[in-house]
Amino acid sequence: MSEPRILSGRYEVHRLLGRGGMAEVHEGLDTRLGRRVAIKLLRSDLARDPSFHARLKREAQAAAGLNHPGIVAVYDSGEEVFSESGGSTMQVPFIVMEYVEGHTLREVISTHGSLTIREALDVTAGVLGPLEYSHRNGIVHRDIKPANVMLTPEGDIKVMDFGIARALEDTGSLTQTQSVVGTAQYLSPEQARGEIVDARSDLYSTACLLYELVAGRPPFQGDSQLAVAYQHVGERPKAPSEFNPEVPPALDRLLMHALEKDRDIRYQDAFTFREDVLAVRDGRPTSLDGDADDATQMFSPPAALAGAGLGAAAAGLGTPQSAYATGVPTQAMNTAPMTNAVATVPEDEDGVDEEKERKRKTWMWIGAALVAVVLAGLGLWVYNATKEREPVTFELADLRDRSADDADSYLINQNLTPDREPIADDEIKEGNVVKTDPPAGSQVKHGDTIKVYVSTGPDVVSVPDVSGETESLARQRINDADLKAGNNIDENSPDVEAGTVIETRPKAGTEVDKDSNVDLVLSTGRIDVPDVLGRTEQEACDALKSEDYQLECDVREEETADHEEGKVFRQSADAGEEVEQHATITITIAKAPPEPTETPTPSPEPTDDDDDGGGLEWPWPDNTFNPGNRLDEVADDALNRMRGRFGFTS
Repeated sequence: MSEPRILSGRYEVHRLLGRGGMAEVHEGLDTRLGRRVAIKLLRSDLARDPSFHARLKREAQAAAGLNHPGIVAVYDSGEEVFSESGGSTMQVPFIVMEYVEGHTLREVISTHGSLTIREALDVTAGVLGPLEYSHRNGIVHRDIKPANVMLTPEGDIKVMDFGIARALEDTGSLTQTQSVVGTAQYLSPEQARGEIVDARSDLYSTACLLYELVAGRPPFQGDSQLAVAYQHVGERPKAPSEFNPEVPPALDRLLMHALEKDRDIRYQDAFTFREDVLAVRDGRPTSLDGDADDATQMFSPPAALAGAGLGAAAAGLGTPQSAYATGVPTQAMNTAPMTNAVATVPEDEDGVDEEKERKRKTWMWIGAALVAVVLAGLGLWVYNATKEREPVTFELADLRDRSADDADSYLINQNLTPDREPIADDEIKEGNVVKTDPPAGSQVKHGDTIKVYVSTGPDVVSVPDVSGETESLARQRINDADLKAGNNIDENSPDVEAGTVIETRPKAGTEVDKDSNVDLVLSTGRIDVPDVLGRTEQEACDALKSEDYQLECDVREEETADHEEGKVFRQSADAGEEVEQHATITITIAKAPPEPTETPTPSPEPTDDDDDGGGLEWPWPDNTFNPGNRLDEVADDALNRMRGRFGFTS
């Protein structure tokens, strides 16, 4: 077993817990304190990109300054130097965090489906508590979503992943980049527009999360991330009760208020939002129930503008322009009661009326000028807001060999629309980007669609079945299947005709790389003879005629005392010898010889001796019995002698 990797001489890196678009999270051990930790390591393929170094460092700084039981604690951070295969080195940053047992809210939803209304409200209240604390400490999370909310076995809620968090006062860089940061389904309208983000943006994302928990789907869905972002900016979501009839009207009203496009209208702080969530859960009135009574009445031009507004300006309390510019309702000043001019100024009545008329006309001109200024300002604002901006082009980054999800995130953050297209590739790992169209380095502009070709792995084809075909036809079919017909391999077969394909190697149906070699196994038209010596006649013939050999069997018997009776002791073709298909093999079966019988010895008859004139002599010339002579020869000799002696003619 290999030794675990050690970071900073202190942290052991163990099994992989999860993988995201930017980093991998491993279970680890703090050897100094002896406690389990979670170690977040920047992915090696992103380690040379300074922007990802900055994001991981920002996450460590943001979370390290927050000490709340609902926020995953950060213990330490650093950088480790790793050696590459070519000998070069690179620095990989890491964060050491609190190890939390449990599952993300995304995993819970995927495994168990939507939550009950009460469970969803409890979870949302558990998210808003840590957000209230982080906002109070000047940190905006900017990426609230189910994957960044952890549920522990004890029922606690933990908010994690402050990878794109920002301090509330850190706004300059957000507007300069003009890029969308966050996850499309949970983006606030101001994030989608690339505007300055504040705590109210987190509250909108939390409302999207609650909407999904009770409705079973996010408030907006689309074919692409950019399409979803556009809906956040310009479309009003449907009430969640349209998807889940169990959603009460109070929760419908709360969510529709929390998802207002204008952040000045939606919830202004996490505390109020959380209190209303708990009130809906417990059936109590919410802060929204008094909205109608608390509405402020705004003055109506032109009378108020010419009278109350100008009176306020004259009194040094501001002009009507300030009220329009800020959008804050103001109330007209109460004017002093009118007095009787005749009673107050008894003399020179005509002069007084003239002076009053002159002043009245003066103020009317001033009011008209102010109205013109206000209208001109409004027109300029509308023009700037609606005029089409000149497209700003920038260079498309090289996304080759980066994960498809990572490529999509980059493109969406650049206000580009990714369009995935699968493509086979022998070099790029499955799921990674092979190329883009337009290619890396091209000048693109916001809103462009970028086709992303994602590797499906090596291009494989199935070996066709060419068994039973001639060699030429088999080679043609293999070549037509984007493969190469390779060598011929001769093999004996009991039934495949000579020159015909028995099989291919690899076998038919096997998935192989495109342009691979496929060898042909051809029949020789011959078959190896099996060994049947020592078998019975039935066993030997069954073996020869079996499917494996398909030979003919001819049986003969021969008397012999040297072999076991009834067993084959000779075959016309030796075992292993090649013969033509369906040839006849003669087998010889041992047969016991007959038992020998004893022949009786004839008694010799005396004959007349020629020398003594009438005496008899033995039929054998030498007067001796020779048992070695054959019986037929002895019999013939004796018969001839008798014929000569007695004059027999036949």
